Amino acid sequence: MNNQTLKHIIDDVYDNLKSNNFDVLGENEIKLFGRPDMGVSSGDDPYFDFLKEHIGSFHWSPIDAFKLKYSEGAPLAKLRVVSLVFPQSDFAKEAQRNEDIHPSDRWLVSRGKWEGLMAEFSGEVVRRVEAEGVKIVSIDLQPEFSRHDSKNLGIASRWSHRHYAYASGLGTFGLSDGFISRFGKAIRITSYVIEADLDLTSDNRPGVYDWCLYYSSGKCGACVGRCPVNAISVEGHDKAVCASYEDVCVGNYWPEHLERGNWMFGCGLCQVNVPCQNKAPIPLSIR
Repeated sequence: MNNQTLKHIIDDVYDNLKSNNFDVLGENEIKLFGRPDMGVSSGDDPYFDFLKEHIGSFHWSPIDAFKLKYSEGAPLAKLRVVSLVFPQSDFAKEAQRNEDIHPSDRWLVSRGKWEGLMAEFSGEVVRRVEAEGVKIVSIDLQPEFSRHDSKNLGIASRWSHRHYAYASGLGTFGLSDGFISRFGKAIRITSYVIEADLDLTSDNRPGVYDWCLYYSSGKCGACVGRCPVNAISVEGHDKAVCASYEDVCVGNYWPEHLERGNWMFGCGLCQVNVPCQNKAPIPLSIR
């Protein structure tokens, strides 16, 4: 399998998704997310050893994740991490720009439906890739994928989609900890580990904060003003304060006309009404 074949599968599955819409708001024709950008890094990239040290020993390397499904493993050099960055819809971003205390209904829906959307999307991608005789693991479909406390970073997880997207050259981090892609910061990310000879995009990897205006020029910090509880400052992002406010939002601002069910909540105010909302805000050489 090559990059073109895999991207064709991904785009075809995306084009036929049934749950990629705002149906609960009566907008069945408006998509939650646009077609994803794809990046590829090698299973033996030294950066992944750094992640074990930086995030914690609990953080999965590509071979750790691969062995969750294929106990026999595979040579690291034959493994690839495929990262997909999905841009948030303008429909959600437009409504979110007008909020400054809690997320908009549209934002709640796009965040809340994400896990179900990925179950549909990744389930079909895995089925199609395996039908080609290729081994693939979807991180979001692994039941072991969960949050974990990091000694260095506080709230973390067993796999950081953002860090693997960075490894693949799809963007950089910003002051708020958000990931700034060529679609900007209003995005969602998923990852796969695949045993296939895919061409790498990791040669395009920039510096960790290169696409953030604050870190590159010191002239921004717009995300600081967007946070209603000062969880973002020039010192970075306080995850504990952020998480606590999310609990407050759920308890005090969840709209009565939206049934939450098992939806995950995300504030996301710092992802819109900022220079990096829709694009990397500095000149880039995009592949």
